Amino acid sequence: MDDRLIRAITADGLYGVVAAWSGGVGAEAVRRHRPTPMAAVALARAMTSASMLLVAEKEFHRIGVQWLGRGPIRSLHVDVRPGGTLRGYVGEPSGAAETLPEALGEGVLSVIEQDPDGRFTQGSLPLHSGQVDEDLERWLCRSAQVPSRLRVMVSVDEAGMPAAVAGVLVQTLPGGAAGALLGEGGALGPALLQRELDPELEPEELASAVFGSEATRVLDSQPLAFRCTCSRARVERGVAMLGEEELAEMIAREEPAEVRCDFCRDEYRVDVGGLRRILELVRRGGYA
Repeated sequence: MDDRLIRAITADGLYGVVAAWSGGVGAEAVRRHRPTPMAAVALARAMTSASMLLVAEKEFHRIGVQWLGRGPIRSLHVDVRPGGTLRGYVGEPSGAAETLPEALGEGVLSVIEQDPDGRFTQGSLPLHSGQVDEDLERWLCRSAQVPSRLRVMVSVDEAGMPAAVAGVLVQTLPGGAAGALLGEGGALGPALLQRELDPELEPEELASAVFGSEATRVLDSQPLAFRCTCSRARVERGVAMLGEEELAEMIAREEPAEVRCDFCRDEYRVDVGGLRRILELVRRGGYA
């Protein structure tokens, strides 16, 4: 199944539904970071949860979501770009725990948005449940002030690693009653709230399953993919920020610059010849 996300509405037009299947995105993240099983499940939930912001947030250039905790895995970081491209990593991939709340521990959820004009806004909340998806749901409800339910379903293989990953976000639309959706005995079935929906269902099937027999109408669909924005040009620009003095010292010591991207784990090496070229550009104002 191809990784993709759909946007739908209920037949009465009162509730919006976003459903995603992101097994390939999760598998690529696991391949690159080689986390423990619990860290892998946490990262899969984080990336799928954050993908929902492709629909929940209207116009943006970039959204960064960070779960920062004191537990064994330390943190989760996801970067979302328009068009469905995601990248993410876990702060301590070797961290082991029995449950997600234990893996993250006490901490803070932070959401940083950059609009197309380059302006940044940031919101944060203390981690509440430590279940990853529920913490981002809480941010949508409180900071973004949109009544929401967000759940990510993950099935695991014999080694405890994610095998299939799917997510559902339900939000009220104008005229929709939050109580009827989110309250006790509301429209959402327990299968969603308890993450018992089958993560191998197609997104359209997931959207329909959320409201039981109530029909949903799909509005649009878009692919999802793990893709990093790092490049040699970006690395060289970062090396240039070391400044003339530091660059000159590295050249004198014949010490190359070595950089590894946190998101994709790709490694870059700028040899002494490259450092000389960068230093010359800095002196001429080429990186100003």
